[in-house]
Amino acid sequence: MFDRWVIAYDIDNIAAQNAEVTVPTIYNRIKAALDYYGFSKFTQLSLYAMLDKNEALMKVYQALEALSCLPERRYIKRLHVFRIDGALYDVLPWVADRSSFQKPEEIEK
Repeated sequence: MFDRWVIAYDIDNIAAQNAEVTVPTIYNRIKAALDYYGFSKFTQLSLYAMLDKNEALMKVYQALEALSCLPERRYIKRLHVFRIDGALYDVLPWVADRSSFQKPEEIEK
């Protein structure tokens, strides 16, 4: 139902600080490459997700190919792709008696 593909990465900030490019520039260039293929910023600067629909896996591969063409790829120290099964891992109902996709103001008091 709310399955998503996620790309998560970390930047080697120390190596980037010693380079001719700024850390925000690295994040912005990676963001632009991921945005182009339908990934949107999730909750952090280096965590992007897209719904698992409409040839999403192909877009994952295209986004990875785009990242492989960036000169800034040398500053990526970790890069992971994974799929989240939205229904299976939603444990907020156990903690707060609501779905992760339900806004707090929508809950009856």
